[in-house]
Amino acid sequence: MTSIRKAALACMTAAMVAMSLNAAAQSGPRNQDTYFTFSQSIELPNKTLPAGTYFFQLMDTDSNRHIVKVMSQDRKELFATLMAIPFYSNDRPSEDPQVRFMETPATAVNRDGTNAVKIWFYPGNSVGHEFIYPRAQALRIAARTGQPVLTTTTESDVTADAELSRVDRNGVDTAESAQASAQVQPAPEPQREQVGAITGGTTQPEPREPAPAPVTTHTDRSDLPRTAGPLPLLALIGLGSLVSSRLARKAR
Repeated sequence: MTSIRKAALACMTAAMVAMSLNAAAQSGPRNQDTYFTFSQSIELPNKTLPAGTYFFQLMDTDSNRHIVKVMSQDRKELFATLMAIPFYSNDRPSEDPQVRFMETPATAVNRDGTNAVKIWFYPGNSVGHEFIYPRAQALRIAARTGQPVLTTTTESDVTADAELSRVDRNGVDTAESAQASAQVQPAPEPQREQVGAITGGTTQPEPREPAPAPVTTHTDRSDLPRTAGPLPLLALIGLGSLVSSRLARKAR
Protein backbone atom coordinates (compact mmCIF):
# COMPACT_ATOMS: atom_id res chain seq x y z
CA MET A 1 0.00 0.00 0.00
CA THR A 2 2.81 2.40 0.92
CA SER A 3 4.61 1.76 -2.36
CA ILE A 4 1.45 2.56 -4.35
CA ARG A 5 1.06 5.87 -2.55
CA LYS A 6 4.71 6.74 -3.13
CA ALA A 7 4.36 5.96 -6.84
CA ALA A 8 1.26 8.13 -7.13
CA LEU A 9 2.98 11.00 -5.32
CA ALA A 10 6.02 10.69 -7.60
CA CYS A 11 3.81 10.87 -10.72
CA MET A 12 2.05 13.99 -9.50
CA THR A 13 5.35 15.65 -8.55
CA ALA A 14 6.80 14.87 -11.98
CA ALA A 15 3.75 16.38 -13.69
CA MET A 16 4.01 19.60 -11.68
CA VAL A 17 7.74 19.95 -12.40
CA ALA A 18 7.19 19.33 -16.09
CA MET A 19 4.49 22.00 -16.22
CA SER A 20 6.81 24.54 -14.58
CA LEU A 21 9.68 23.77 -16.94
CA ASN A 22 7.41 23.96 -19.98
CA ALA A 23 6.09 27.39 -18.97
CA ALA A 24 9.60 28.70 -18.35
CA ALA A 25 10.81 27.45 -21.74
CA GLN A 26 7.98 29.25 -23.53
CA SER A 27 8.50 32.64 -21.91
CA GLY A 28 12.29 32.74 -21.76
CA PRO A 29 14.22 34.69 -19.11
CA ARG A 30 11.90 36.93 -17.13
CA ASN A 31 13.22 40.32 -18.23
CA GLN A 32 14.45 39.26 -21.71
CA ASP A 33 17.62 41.40 -21.43
CA THR A 34 18.89 42.22 -24.94
CA TYR A 35 21.45 44.54 -26.54
CA PHE A 36 20.82 46.05 -29.97
CA THR A 37 23.39 47.96 -32.03
CA PHE A 38 22.01 50.22 -34.76
CA SER A 39 24.05 51.81 -37.55
CA GLN A 40 21.38 54.49 -38.09
CA SER A 41 19.09 56.50 -35.84
CA ILE A 42 15.83 54.81 -34.83
CA GLU A 43 12.34 56.10 -34.05
CA LEU A 44 10.45 54.81 -31.03
CA PRO A 45 7.20 56.04 -29.44
CA ASN A 46 7.86 59.65 -28.36
CA LYS A 47 11.59 59.15 -28.86
CA THR A 48 14.28 59.23 -31.55
CA LEU A 49 17.67 57.73 -30.68
CA PRO A 50 20.93 58.18 -32.61
CA ALA A 51 22.95 55.27 -33.95
CA GLY A 52 24.55 53.24 -31.19
CA THR A 53 24.08 50.34 -28.79
CA TYR A 54 21.05 50.16 -26.52
CA PHE A 55 19.77 47.82 -23.83
CA PHE A 56 16.17 46.55 -24.12
CA GLN A 57 14.47 44.97 -21.11
CA LEU A 58 10.95 44.07 -19.95
CA MET A 59 9.80 45.87 -16.84
CA ASP A 60 9.81 43.52 -13.85
CA THR A 61 6.08 43.43 -13.16
CA ASP A 62 3.48 40.66 -13.24
CA SER A 63 0.57 42.93 -14.20
CA ASN A 64 1.82 43.59 -17.75
CA ARG A 65 4.60 41.62 -19.45
CA HIS A 66 4.79 43.96 -22.44
CA ILE A 67 6.22 47.14 -20.93
CA VAL A 68 9.66 47.73 -22.46
CA LYS A 69 12.50 49.82 -21.04
CA VAL A 70 15.17 51.18 -23.40
CA MET A 71 18.43 52.16 -21.71
CA SER A 72 21.99 53.14 -22.53
CA GLN A 73 24.57 50.45 -23.16
CA ASP A 74 25.85 50.71 -19.58
CA ARG A 75 22.20 50.68 -18.28
CA LYS A 76 22.78 53.91 -16.34
CA GLU A 77 20.43 56.11 -18.41
CA LEU A 78 16.77 55.31 -19.12
CA PHE A 79 15.72 56.71 -22.48
CA ALA A 80 12.14 55.42 -22.72
CA THR A 81 9.51 53.24 -21.07
CA LEU A 82 7.25 51.94 -23.82
CA MET A 83 3.86 50.22 -23.88
CA ALA A 84 3.47 47.27 -26.25
CA ILE A 85 1.12 44.40 -27.02
CA PRO A 86 1.96 40.77 -27.89
CA PHE A 87 2.60 40.10 -31.59
CA TYR A 88 2.13 36.46 -32.62
CA SER A 89 4.34 35.27 -35.47
CA ASN A 90 3.94 32.07 -37.49
CA ASP A 91 7.61 32.14 -38.41
CA ARG A 92 10.07 29.80 -36.78
CA PRO A 93 11.55 31.61 -33.75
CA SER A 94 14.99 33.04 -34.44
CA GLU A 95 17.97 32.10 -32.29
CA ASP A 96 19.05 35.76 -32.38
CA PRO A 97 17.25 38.83 -31.03
CA GLN A 98 15.37 40.77 -33.69
CA VAL A 99 13.77 44.14 -34.26
CA ARG A 100 11.48 44.76 -37.21
CA PHE A 101 10.92 48.16 -38.72
CA MET A 102 8.06 49.81 -40.51
CA GLU A 103 8.74 49.25 -44.20
CA THR A 104 9.68 52.62 -45.61
CA PRO A 105 9.77 53.32 -49.36
CA ALA A 106 13.20 54.48 -50.51
CA THR A 107 11.70 57.79 -51.64
CA ALA A 108 10.00 58.45 -48.30
CA VAL A 109 12.67 57.76 -45.67
CA ASN A 110 13.11 60.50 -43.08
CA ARG A 111 15.70 63.07 -44.13
CA ASP A 112 18.04 61.78 -41.45
CA GLY A 113 17.48 58.13 -42.45
CA THR A 114 15.51 57.31 -39.29
CA ASN A 115 13.32 54.19 -39.31
CA ALA A 116 10.45 53.47 -36.93
CA VAL A 117 10.76 50.29 -34.84
CA LYS A 118 7.66 48.10 -35.00
CA ILE A 119 8.36 44.86 -33.07
CA TRP A 120 11.01 43.40 -30.79
CA PHE A 121 11.54 39.62 -30.55
CA TYR A 122 13.58 37.88 -27.84
CA PRO A 123 15.65 34.88 -29.11
CA GLY A 124 13.63 31.66 -29.37
CA ASN A 125 10.28 33.42 -28.88
CA SER A 126 7.51 33.50 -31.50
CA VAL A 127 5.66 36.16 -29.48
CA GLY A 128 7.14 39.61 -29.86
CA HIS A 129 6.40 43.05 -28.41
CA GLU A 130 4.68 45.44 -30.85
CA PHE A 131 5.07 49.07 -29.79
CA ILE A 132 2.09 51.41 -29.40
CA TYR A 133 2.72 54.85 -30.92
CA PRO A 134 1.04 58.08 -29.81
CA ARG A 135 -1.64 59.04 -32.32
CA ALA A 136 0.03 62.14 -33.78
CA GLN A 137 3.30 60.26 -34.31
CA ALA A 138 1.45 57.22 -35.71
CA LEU A 139 -0.30 59.42 -38.31
CA ARG A 140 3.06 60.75 -39.51
CA ILE A 141 4.61 57.28 -39.71
CA ALA A 142 1.58 55.83 -41.53
CA ALA A 143 1.62 58.67 -44.08
CA ARG A 144 5.36 58.18 -44.63
CA THR A 145 5.42 54.38 -44.83
CA GLY A 146 1.97 53.56 -46.20
CA GLN A 147 1.55 50.95 -43.44
CA PRO A 148 -1.09 50.80 -40.67
CA VAL A 149 0.46 51.81 -37.35
CA LEU A 150 -0.69 50.62 -33.92
CA THR A 151 -1.93 53.58 -31.88
CA THR A 152 -4.69 54.86 -29.61
CA THR A 153 -8.14 55.82 -30.88
CA THR A 154 -7.81 59.29 -29.31
CA GLU A 155 -5.05 61.80 -28.63
CA SER A 156 -4.79 60.53 -25.06
CA ASP A 157 -1.57 59.18 -23.58
CA VAL A 158 -0.62 55.57 -24.24
CA THR A 159 -1.66 53.58 -21.15
CA ALA A 160 -2.34 49.94 -20.36
CA ASP A 161 -6.12 50.44 -20.59
CA ALA A 162 -6.17 52.75 -23.64
CA GLU A 163 -8.40 51.71 -26.55
CA LEU A 164 -6.26 50.79 -29.54
CA SER A 165 -6.62 50.80 -33.29
CA ARG A 166 -4.44 50.83 -36.39
CA VAL A 167 -4.39 54.02 -38.42
CA ASP A 168 -3.68 53.92 -42.17
CA ARG A 169 -1.92 56.42 -44.42
CA ASN A 170 -5.16 58.36 -44.86
CA GLY A 171 -5.68 58.73 -41.10
CA VAL A 172 -8.53 56.21 -41.04
CA ASP A 173 -8.83 53.83 -38.07
CA THR A 174 -9.45 50.14 -38.49
CA ALA A 175 -12.19 48.51 -36.39
CA GLU A 176 -9.74 46.94 -33.96
CA SER A 177 -10.13 47.16 -30.20
CA ALA A 178 -7.32 46.76 -27.67
CA GLN A 179 -8.14 43.09 -27.16
CA ALA A 180 -8.35 42.42 -30.88
CA SER A 181 -5.00 44.10 -31.42
CA ALA A 182 -3.38 41.77 -28.92
CA GLN A 183 -4.96 38.61 -30.31
CA VAL A 184 -5.27 39.03 -34.09
CA GLN A 185 -2.17 38.84 -36.20
CA PRO A 186 -1.91 41.59 -38.85
CA ALA A 187 -2.19 40.78 -42.54
CA PRO A 188 1.02 39.68 -44.31
CA GLU A 189 3.35 42.50 -45.15
CA PRO A 190 6.94 42.70 -46.44
CA GLN A 191 9.56 43.65 -43.91
CA ARG A 192 12.33 46.18 -44.42
CA GLU A 193 15.83 44.90 -43.80
CA GLN A 194 16.90 45.63 -40.29
CA VAL A 195 19.24 48.54 -39.66
CA GLY A 196 22.48 47.78 -37.86
CA ALA A 197 24.05 44.76 -36.28
CA ILE A 198 22.31 43.02 -33.38
CA THR A 199 23.80 41.40 -30.33
CA GLY A 200 21.97 39.63 -27.52
CA GLY A 201 22.57 38.47 -23.99
CA THR A 202 23.12 39.92 -20.55
CA THR A 203 26.81 40.80 -20.94
CA GLN A 204 28.41 43.76 -22.68
CA PRO A 205 28.27 43.23 -26.47
CA GLU A 206 31.42 42.95 -28.54
CA PRO A 207 31.71 45.57 -31.35
CA ARG A 208 30.88 44.13 -34.72
CA GLU A 209 30.23 45.31 -38.23
CA PRO A 210 26.63 46.26 -39.10
CA ALA A 211 24.79 43.37 -40.73
CA PRO A 212 21.22 43.16 -41.99
CA ALA A 213 18.82 40.73 -40.41
CA PRO A 214 17.04 38.15 -42.58
CA VAL A 215 13.92 39.37 -44.31
CA THR A 216 10.81 37.62 -43.01
CA THR A 217 7.17 37.60 -44.02
CA HIS A 218 4.01 36.81 -42.10
CA THR A 219 1.08 34.62 -43.02
CA ASP A 220 -2.30 34.50 -41.34
CA ARG A 221 -2.74 31.55 -38.99
CA SER A 222 -5.45 29.15 -40.16
CA ASP A 223 -5.32 26.84 -37.16
CA LEU A 224 -4.49 27.01 -33.49
CA PRO A 225 -0.87 26.60 -32.36
CA ARG A 226 0.08 23.10 -31.28
CA THR A 227 0.61 23.44 -27.55
CA ALA A 228 -0.44 19.99 -26.35
CA GLY A 229 2.12 17.92 -24.47
CA PRO A 230 2.45 14.92 -22.15
CA LEU A 231 1.48 16.90 -19.04
CA PRO A 232 -2.22 15.94 -19.02
CA LEU A 233 -1.27 12.28 -19.37
CA LEU A 234 1.14 12.48 -16.43
CA ALA A 235 -1.50 14.13 -14.30
CA LEU A 236 -4.04 11.46 -15.29
CA ILE A 237 -1.57 8.70 -14.38
CA GLY A 238 -1.03 10.27 -10.95
CA LEU A 239 -4.77 10.57 -10.35
CA GLY A 240 -5.32 6.98 -11.46
CA SER A 241 -2.66 5.78 -9.06
CA LEU A 242 -4.36 7.52 -6.14
CA VAL A 243 -7.74 6.03 -7.02
CA SER A 244 -6.20 2.56 -7.39
CA SER A 245 -4.56 2.80 -3.97
CA ARG A 246 -7.87 3.69 -2.31
CA LEU A 247 -9.70 0.85 -4.06
CA ALA A 248 -7.00 -1.59 -3.00
CA ARG A 249 -7.23 -0.44 0.62
CA LYS A 250 -11.03 -0.86 0.63
CA ALA A 251 -10.71 -4.33 -0.90
CA ARG A 252 -8.44 -5.38 2.01
